[in-house]
Amino acid sequence: MSTISLTQKQKNKHLNLEHYSFIVVQVTKFNSKHSTKRNIGKTQFLKDLSVSVGTSLSNIYSILKDASVTVIDSQLREHSVLSAQAAYNRRTNFARSNNFKRYKAAAFIQLVESRVKANKLSSIDETIHHLILHEPQTIQGLPTICTRTFYTYVHNNLVDIKPIDLPRMVRRKKNKCWKTYIPKKQKGTSITERPKSIDSKEEFGHWEGDLVTGPRDGQKGAYLTLLERKTRFYLMLPIPRKSSKHVYMMINRLNRFYGDSFSNIFKSITFDNGSEFARWKDIEIKPGTRKQRTKVYFGRPYHSCDRAANENCNGLVRYFIKKGTDINTISKSMTRDINDKINQKKRKILGYLPAEKLFIEELIKINVTENTIFYKT
Repeated sequence: MSTISLTQKQKNKHLNLEHYSFIVVQVTKFNSKHSTKRNIGKTQFLKDLSVSVGTSLSNIYSILKDASVTVIDSQLREHSVLSAQAAYNRRTNFARSNNFKRYKAAAFIQLVESRVKANKLSSIDETIHHLILHEPQTIQGLPTICTRTFYTYVHNNLVDIKPIDLPRMVRRKKNKCWKTYIPKKQKGTSITERPKSIDSKEEFGHWEGDLVTGPRDGQKGAYLTLLERKTRFYLMLPIPRKSSKHVYMMINRLNRFYGDSFSNIFKSITFDNGSEFARWKDIEIKPGTRKQRTKVYFGRPYHSCDRAANENCNGLVRYFIKKGTDINTISKSMTRDINDKINQKKRKILGYLPAEKLFIEELIKINVTENTIFYKT
């Protein structure tokens, strides 16, 4: 059998019309030579042909299937012949179909790109589903593509969004090797005593709290971060330094802002066991009275998973403010902008709605229509 110059065994993308013609010619010769005998040595012949062409045996069968066309002779009788051009057209047109879909949905792709780039925290999945579920009028009449197809375009550099534009895509971490820690004394009321109704996240008003610091010592500012478990609404409140006094003072500022509604909005707060929450008893009691304004719980030592949603949003802050940054040098407008981006992020767990929208709806239910968002005042 004559051969054609080819590289190592591949699938189909390296084959051109010359290869298809070679395959069809060799099979046609074999069929004519063995016209009176049925399939004698044909399987071995096709195996040798696949090696010669540099593809798989199954691909040879697929090519022959696509090359089969029906023609009518001069006697108006139909019979099948092999056409290299027919096989090539069928298989290459199929390969171009994805590009055709991309061109057809160009307007939708540009819309998604603009939305994702407008908010550094927006993912492609969240943006697409938010448009489909909550803004159908915006994409009415536009051909669309699914999330999986869009991510394929990103990986193949077919759109303007690159993996580096999607922080989560390039920051995937491998499984950690957990360390062994010495048991630590726990403060206050343990999370294990927290009512099961809070764990279900069906009731509004239960928060998770933590501190995001600049340098490790926390003497150059920090953010007291609070996250409402049901709506995922997030507060990042700047304090001058990492101390229990400043945490307590910030909680008091929140109390003054929301007034009598504070106890309905902050029914409970779950902290970690850091020293900055040492004044938890003062946090629980309304200043100047003996009336309880909230309930404080503490997660298990070395179990950040007890406040997983809060830790997740703390990680989002790090996209904008790197570790070691002096928090006291961050402007109020930048802090507000970061907080806005996190609360306006469309979340899958919230039905592709932003946390801010759901938080305000919950406030309306308890008749809080003024002084709704603390950091915007």
